[in-house]
Amino acid sequence: MRDIVFVTACLFMAFFAIRRPFIALSLWLWSGLFVPSHWLGGFGASFSYNTVFALMTMFGYLFLRHKPDFKVTGLFVCVILFCFHTLLTTQFTIAYFELVWLEWVKFFKIILTFVFVCLLVRKKAHFDMIIWAVVLSIGFYGCVEGLKFIASLGGHKIAGPNRHLLSDNNHLAVALCMVIPLVFYLISQELNKLLKYILIAFAGLCVLSVLGTHSRGGLLGLIIIGGYFWLRSNNKVLSLVAICLVLSVALFYLPDSWFDRMNTIEQADQDSSFMHRVTSWKIHTLMAMEHPILGGGFKAAQYAHLWQLTAVNLDILSFIPSPEPGEKGLAAHSIYFQVIGDQGFVGFMIFASILALTYFQLSAVEKYYLHNKKGEHAWEHELAKMLKISFLAFCSAGAALSLAYLELFWALVGVTNGLYIHCLADKKSQTEVLVSDKCVTQ
Repeated sequence: MRDIVFVTACLFMAFFAIRRPFIALSLWLWSGLFVPSHWLGGFGASFSYNTVFALMTMFGYLFLRHKPDFKVTGLFVCVILFCFHTLLTTQFTIAYFELVWLEWVKFFKIILTFVFVCLLVRKKAHFDMIIWAVVLSIGFYGCVEGLKFIASLGGHKIAGPNRHLLSDNNHLAVALCMVIPLVFYLISQELNKLLKYILIAFAGLCVLSVLGTHSRGGLLGLIIIGGYFWLRSNNKVLSLVAICLVLSVALFYLPDSWFDRMNTIEQADQDSSFMHRVTSWKIHTLMAMEHPILGGGFKAAQYAHLWQLTAVNLDILSFIPSPEPGEKGLAAHSIYFQVIGDQGFVGFMIFASILALTYFQLSAVEKYYLHNKKGEHAWEHELAKMLKISFLAFCSAGAALSLAYLELFWALVGVTNGLYIHCLADKKSQTEVLVSDKCVTQ
């Protein structure tokens, strides 16, 4: 029954997406993050919804009569350059080519999503549709898990959907931290009071879900989100009361094991889990030192023989204390060291440029609409502010997780680029109006 309802709903949505590529794009992103096969158990799980919506988006854009104006930005160039660089690192990988190639294909599909977000998303309705797609995928999963957490009185430990990058509880926590600010954007734009209250409850359940994952990175992300909201809030007393209310509810449900795990943050040098991450960071750095331009390729350090070969030179970084590397390869456990090991120092420089340009573009949009168009009430200003919080949550919590190729992050980079192009168009039109008014006056 569930499969029938889901497939019927997808067919209904596809009907509207045929002539509106931005709807197909939203469904493409939604299906990639929602993981329909996790929810279905019958014939509906056999369909590749992601592929169908991707093809609809591409053909829809191809036959679109009035294509949105596109401007090549520095951020767009850096992302394409990074994708090309990963192709080179894959071709010349020191690991198993067939396996690394499969990882590159996955990443290329993610970059395709980024490209079409940049090409199609321009108007408020487009941006809102993309944000809703994210909230109704990862956010919906967080909401369901939050309800399970409450029903079990804190006994339910939350993890992500099977066969997905977010199946790891730590990865899911970071993704939820990125989604929470986007929920607040929708709250600020929603006029219907009932739906606004539902979204507020949605955000609260996502917070509980982050805590329910028992992820230390997730807790760090929540602290950054809460601190940023409080600092930027016009009513600091009310925002502080809201934060305390959510925390009091969370503390009621959280078990002692959660507090024991969070207490290990203060003794990081004594925590074996953290110290093994330090070892992994050193191995990935050494791999980049041996192959500074192209690195090892996707997940190269995780292969046991390459891990052991690289560990021979571990004495070079002996000034950084860490346990013995062992014989089994480990994940990077950091978006930064992950890129350094996989793509070399050159790839990391491009990746760092993407992070910097994303932040600067969001700051530029936020500043422009604060001073030039309806101030803080402009939807562009609010969206840029929430995207920046989401971005900061990713950069901070991702420092201890292997999430550099997370689809959600690259999609939001595309949204940032589209918002920046929208801002440039507004600036241009405003300049033309000023010039026209000046000519009329003369």
